[in-house]
Parts: sequence; structure tokens; C-alpha cells
Amino acid sequence: MAKRRPLTADEATELFSELDDSGVVDPLRARDASRRRALRDKARKEGGEEAFSQLEGDERRRSRRTHQKVDPLSMDDPSGSKVGETITRTALICIIGVLVFVLGMQIVYGVGRRLNTANLSERTTVETVEHAMESGVEWGNGFTQFPEEFTVEEADERTGVVEVSVVDTTSKNELELLSNSQIQAAALATNALLNDKINRVMYNVFVRVDDDGNFVHDSFFGFIKGQGTQRAMLTFIWTKEIAAGTSNIDWELRIVGMDDETAAKIQEQVNSVSSLAESDELTQDDINEERAEQQLESALHGGEIFTGGDSEKSLDDVQPDADEASAGSAE
Repeated sequence: MAKRRPLTADEATELFSELDDSGVVDPLRARDASRRRALRDKARKEGGEEAFSQLEGDERRRSRRTHQKVDPLSMDDPSGSKVGETITRTALICIIGVLVFVLGMQIVYGVGRRLNTANLSERTTVETVEHAMESGVEWGNGFTQFPEEFTVEEADERTGVVEVSVVDTTSKNELELLSNSQIQAAALATNALLNDKINRVMYNVFVRVDDDGNFVHDSFFGFIKGQGTQRAMLTFIWTKEIAAGTSNIDWELRIVGMDDETAAKIQEQVNSVSSLAESDELTQDDINEERAEQQLESALHGGEIFTGGDSEKSLDDVQPDADEASAGSAE
């Protein structure tokens, strides 16, 4: 491959003359490169080096007048481009837009949820109870929703009874089923029993189990329903009675329908959870035992601790005293 000849001084000067003060190729200078070369050749031929130097000086002064100086510490793009500012402004607009959208969705959801929340204290019918089971009810500062599969068995202000049945497909075990169902039953009962005409709310809980008795759950975000045998697990019965001769209203909760197997599983699961939270704090019994050991060790000491040799006392010699000391410390 043939080597290119080195640039002459004029060619090097012409090459770098196409760059502006920021080191970027100026398209205007590059376009006029041929014209400048013709002027240089003409000036050198007619006036010699002196005319050529004067022409170069005139071009540099003209370039300084037409191009502003570049500040190396400035944050501005020396080429005059505003792309960075445009990107920053667009990013800020997008971030603010997302925040406003999220805040607006939260406000719309909160308002819509409260507007759709059923109030059974004003009117309790099958329709209003179904609406409450579908949309949920307010519970304290929170919001309680119910399983998707439910049936309103009865809701009548004339009899004062509300009874619903649900199929729980989210609880993992009996203990979790008891906890979740109790919250749901309490929320529904509180909302309904505030109605003067309702004095009894029954909340029946069912699950689906496989052949081994294990809970069957829905899969794929609830689109695929679990297949199993439906089994009754618990019934929460809330009642409201007005005490005779007083203005007090007594609310009572009874949990029925729990068989021995379910109760045993719940007890086992409670114990397994409690064992994870055992306290390792020092108790009074530990202090008494440590004090008894120190007193026994002190009673066994004799003159050998000063003179050396075998122990002068045995455990049989000091055991009665140690037992009395231990009893005294326990008292």
C-alpha cells in the first residue's frame, strides 16, 4: 500500500483552518476552503510572502469577529446546540406527567371506592349485601374485600337475619383461614348490625380440598380455578341483643362448625408460630439457679484456696447448706 506524502505547511494550515475555536469542523469554513486556497496562491504569486502573511492575518481577524470566544468552563455547548436543554426539559415534563397521572389515579380510585362502598346500616337487602360483597366495605381506617365466590343465602330486614357463604381460595392453611375469615366476618357484621332491623349475621366459610385434605388454590392470577371437593370449615355468627332494663347493646360472636381435626391443625400451627418467637430474656428462675450455684461453689472452698492441695470439703458436707440457701433464695 503506497504511503501518502506528508502535508506541506500550507496544506496543514488549510486543514486546521476548517476548525472553529471549539475544535469542531465549521461547515462554512470547509465550504470556502477552495476559495481560500486560490486567494493564498494568488497573494503569494503576486505579492510574495508579505502579501500572504497579510492575507492570513486578515482572515484570522475576520474569524474572531464572526465567532464568539469559547469559555472552557461554561456549561453551554460551544457549537451552539440546544439538544441537552431539550432532553432535560423533556425528561422533567415526562416525570412530572407520570407523578400527576399516578396521583390522579389514586384520587379517582379512592373516591370511586368510597362511592361504591355499600352501607348496610341504611338498607339491608339481597341486592345491597351482594353489592357489599362485590365492592367491599370500610373497616376502621382500612378496606375489607371478600372472596370472589360468594352466595347471599338470606338478607331480610323483616327477619333481621343476614347469611352469606363464601369460598376461600387464598388462605394457605387453617390458621390463615381463621384469621382472614374472622376479619371479613367482623367487617360485614359491623356494617350490617348498625342497622336497627338486623340482629343476626352468619358468615359461612368453605374451601376446596384435594384427596389428601390439602387446600386447593386458584392459579394464574385467579384465571384457572382450583379443582377439588368443597368443604365447610367455619361459621361466624354475630348476634346483637339489647339488655333488658338498660340502653346497652350487647354484640356476641360465636364460631361454630369447627371439627376436631380442624381445631387440632389450628392449635398445631399456632404452636409452631409461637415457637419461632420464644423469648431469650433472663428470667427469675435463671437468676435463682445461678445464685445457688455460686453459693455451693463458695461453700466448697476451704483453706486449700490459700495453701493449695486437696479440697478440705466434699459435696456431701455442704449439700444440706446449699439446699437451704437455694430454698431461701427462691423464697
